[in-house]
Amino acid sequence: MQVWQSDLYYLIKPVELHSGISDNQVSFFVMNDKCYILDGVNYLEFDGTTMKAVEPYIPTISISKEPAGGGSAHEDFNLLGAGFKDSFSTLGTDTVFHLSLKGLDTTVCKAEVNGVSMTENNGFTVDRVNGTVNFTTAPAKGTNNVIITAYKTQVGFPERIKKCRFQTMYGGSNDTRVFISGNPDMPDYVWRSGLYDPTYFPENGFYKFPEDVKGFSKQYDYLVVHRVNGKHLISYEIGADGLATFPSKPINDQIGTLASKSIQIIENNPVSLSKNGVYMLTASNVRDERNVTHLSAPIDAKLLREPNLDKAVSVEFDKKYWLAVDNNVYMYDYMVQEWFLYDNIHASNFLEYKGNLYFGDHQGLLYRFKRDDEPRAFHDDGKAINAYWTSKHFTFGADELRKFVEKVFYSIKPGSRTSVDLYYVTNKKESELVKSTRMDLFDFNDIDFNNFSFLTSIFPQETMAKIKAKKITHFQLILKNDKADESLGILSVGIKYKYQSYVK
Repeated sequence: MQVWQSDLYYLIKPVELHSGISDNQVSFFVMNDKCYILDGVNYLEFDGTTMKAVEPYIPTISISKEPAGGGSAHEDFNLLGAGFKDSFSTLGTDTVFHLSLKGLDTTVCKAEVNGVSMTENNGFTVDRVNGTVNFTTAPAKGTNNVIITAYKTQVGFPERIKKCRFQTMYGGSNDTRVFISGNPDMPDYVWRSGLYDPTYFPENGFYKFPEDVKGFSKQYDYLVVHRVNGKHLISYEIGADGLATFPSKPINDQIGTLASKSIQIIENNPVSLSKNGVYMLTASNVRDERNVTHLSAPIDAKLLREPNLDKAVSVEFDKKYWLAVDNNVYMYDYMVQEWFLYDNIHASNFLEYKGNLYFGDHQGLLYRFKRDDEPRAFHDDGKAINAYWTSKHFTFGADELRKFVEKVFYSIKPGSRTSVDLYYVTNKKESELVKSTRMDLFDFNDIDFNNFSFLTSIFPQETMAKIKAKKITHFQLILKNDKADESLGILSVGIKYKYQSYVK
């Protein structure tokens, strides 16, 4: 694990913080001013200076315990660690104290007697097989005045947490606890941490769902658990005893989530990729199959044929939902409710940083999408972008009639370098290039003497192209630009046509 000594824009020299990170994608979260890291094998914390393995919280599993046993259960055993405490109330005569667990580890035990700290073999000894502590002198009478710390490793407990691959924070209206899942050995389980304490995962603080859990999202004050074939809701409540509880219930049993990293929040609604396409959860407080909206119906014919759908990654950026699958990005502009397709984007993850969108590929390379206002922004890693728009196959509301398409009117957004080529397709033929139109603005920062322009108005100008497509039944328009460093923004299209005779 390395960190750079400067801003992301001006990388200088990486400094090694920790060795031994597993060769997996890493999950980060921040709580209590510390960064916590899950890599599928290790669970680490970073305080801004030092990175180290998380030191597990040691819970007090019983209180008001008599030396011979009994007492009241207090806290659950911590899955992350082996340590536990028993709190005893004494009569001043007992020297043998029975712990809650037997078969203790060899780790040195500790005791606090009436506020005085003691260590094993200095005032007491330990029988690890039977789980007893033998004091040389009986502790004085008191209530919860003898606290003994011992250790017992529970095989497989820490791995339940360390093997998890994704997490979120939730606590009703506040993010007070960490919820984690994605353990490949227990994929249908979710665990939650203690209150503001990611070093404590109670043994009984878990959920078991009907099938694999793929991720989390939040809607209003609820936590949505995305399953493969449905969705659950976890809510926050205060019980009669004044303690927080987190009950769960199913809210949809038909539309689940296939790709963990496809989950995003779009206008307060969770969106994710399922085996049936991209869906938005529109209401999470009732169990109803109608509480989801199918967003990707226009592109499902292509999207659902993509390989490795379960490895799709996503990001919400610039009021758009970006979904990367294989080498394609399906981008949903939710302001206009339209999908766009980008190819040749080998994204394995995304990062938004200071208003810029970055993505990394499987080879370890880092890319950045240029902003529209940057010089020479419109190219694909130095190559021309094949940008195009195709209309539907128009029948102009009269399938039974032949048509005569006379002219096409269109306008494009003026820019430093921009042009459009117009083509059309009918039921009779595919046209050659009909017309090429430029709409370059005069720009001191980007002068091209081969296409010099005095245009300074940002208002679009309408262009007309003669078509003269006669006796056709279907008509499709194609506007495209495949020139390096040129933009293409289509603002309007109009088609002038006439009805002709009936089809025979």
